[in-house]
Amino acid sequence: MNNLHIPSNLLEQMILAYCQINAGFFLKIKKYLFTKNAKQKSYFNDEKNQVIFNIFCKYFDKFEAFPKQETLCSMIEKIEDKELKILLQSIVDKVYKISAKDIDAEYIEHETKEFIKEAKSYEAIMLAQVDIENRNFAKMADRVEEATRINFDTDLGISIRNVEENMNRIKRLDQEAKIETGFSNLDQLMDGGLHPKEITIFAGIPGSYKTGFLGNIGVNCFLSGKKVLVYTFETSEERLSMRYFQNIAQMSKQEIILDEKNMMKKIEKVSAMTTGDLIVKEYNSNAVCSNDLMAHINDLWRYNRWKPDLIIVDYILIMNTNDNSLSSSDSYKYYKTVTEELRNIGKSLYVPIISACQINRSGMSDRGGSKALVTAKDVAESRGIYDTADIFLTLSQTANDKKKEQLFVYFDKNRNDRTGIRIMYSVNYQHHKLTEKGIVS
Repeated sequence: MNNLHIPSNLLEQMILAYCQINAGFFLKIKKYLFTKNAKQKSYFNDEKNQVIFNIFCKYFDKFEAFPKQETLCSMIEKIEDKELKILLQSIVDKVYKISAKDIDAEYIEHETKEFIKEAKSYEAIMLAQVDIENRNFAKMADRVEEATRINFDTDLGISIRNVEENMNRIKRLDQEAKIETGFSNLDQLMDGGLHPKEITIFAGIPGSYKTGFLGNIGVNCFLSGKKVLVYTFETSEERLSMRYFQNIAQMSKQEIILDEKNMMKKIEKVSAMTTGDLIVKEYNSNAVCSNDLMAHINDLWRYNRWKPDLIIVDYILIMNTNDNSLSSSDSYKYYKTVTEELRNIGKSLYVPIISACQINRSGMSDRGGSKALVTAKDVAESRGIYDTADIFLTLSQTANDKKKEQLFVYFDKNRNDRTGIRIMYSVNYQHHKLTEKGIVS
């Protein structure tokens, strides 16, 4: 069956014919195949078919319909090149002779999708040299990814009148793929935990235990049987791994160094009781974009058949965008784009993503530590992150709180539940272990 391909010359004419029969099909392929000037670019092997397709696109944009054969012929008559006019007229005659009964709709849609993938792949290869010369590797990766991810969405949505199907979808959404953080109050306020396709951000001043909080969630999810992927751009893989060992084994760093065998036994015992895994991957600060992370995730699957249930990125403010043309001088747009690109990974893989960002100096206390309550008002370059995030949490820890080994998490933005709620945590710095104490306001 895979070898039963329609010859390109016939397929291209059938694509043109099917466009007139099925406007929905036309609108799906228009964004992939329309060119403003076929002399400059043609996705069709026969450039004359590209000319006709472009006429269809321009006519449809203006009249929301396709030209009748006589109208199309009169438009072609205006072309000065006599030889081209004759050739186009012959194609028009063939295209308009094809009727709905001559077309196997499902098969044509499948073949067209493959046709577009092939055309886009050739285009990516042709432009790769320019990208290499401009050192725009992210753009090159984008084109290749676009070529392989052509999709004709067949989901037309669902009517509110279809109560039963709507309720089934709501129940499935409530049951599937949510990941509990291991902190009951945090989960409750996030409508049961971390949701696929959503990005949750923890914001705080430097030293406010952002990395520690992300790590505690990662360890908790690992212990509950989830595959956790941690990207670190500032803290080394070795330092993070040590913190995770301290948390899981409930031992201090000094105890681990003095009694490594005991630590290994504890880790092995715990690991035997979970099907989860936790992988730490280190990149340099300001040297990685979402495309790089996606390439690594693809390699994990290709070589190890390993797919994450949760992705932790530590942290988002020291990432780059996929688009080299954007400048970080416009911090709002730049970091909003970084956040959108990162969340798109979550959407592609159907997993939650959590990350962190810095609070500016206005969130700091004169006596050290943070203010008693840090909010989005203390966000500067992180504002684009805040506006994009599904959940935005702030970490507050005054100098006195740090002495008491406690910190507070504040729900500043929450698409899944209430805002303005604070949760208190105690911190065991020896073991890098958080314990939830309860909602305090």
